[in-house]
Amino acid sequence: MADRQLPGDKPKGAGKPSRINRLLVSQVSTDYSPETNLIMVSNQGMNSEQTTELRSSLRGQGLKMRVVRSRLTVRAFKEMGIEEAEKLFSGPTAIIDADDPVLAAKTALEFCKKFENKLQVVGGLVEGQVLDSQQIMVLAKSKSRLELLADVSGQAIGPGGQLVAAIMGPGGILAGQVKALIEKLEKADTSAAPAQA
Repeated sequence: MADRQLPGDKPKGAGKPSRINRLLVSQVSTDYSPETNLIMVSNQGMNSEQTTELRSSLRGQGLKMRVVRSRLTVRAFKEMGIEEAEKLFSGPTAIIDADDPVLAAKTALEFCKKFENKLQVVGGLVEGQVLDSQQIMVLAKSKSRLELLADVSGQAIGPGGQLVAAIMGPGGILAGQVKALIEKLEKADTSAAPAQA
């Protein structure tokens, strides 16, 4: 009868995280720092083919997706000092990890539409700030990092190109006139040389 537990007794070790759980929490803490860009999605209702398609598409764009244990991930985020991340984890949750949060948000929303809302964007963590699903939708409508870099470089090159064209325009005309004059003088010299002989 010594092995029998009374109704109010907790099992041995209850309330203390197991060694495996502590390792999982530390792994999440090392994988995701507060500065990382994460999009949290609820993948409840997705079948294995849809999940595989999503993962391969994300991998093709340089993004990663990991299905996580919500309770342990919340504990890891609390240890990192991100208390409000708890509201992002209700039910089965997957984390999309990306350097460019706009690309991750756009991709997640595309697959939400494709899979008829079996995949739902719950929220995200972008550079230490917790965003809800509405803010992620707004983020997905903005330009990605590559698009912004292209805009900046285009604006920087534009005036430089105009300056080069302004300098080369008159210089090109002058060079053309000098070349025509040289050719004319050379023709005159070659026609005068046989006449002198």
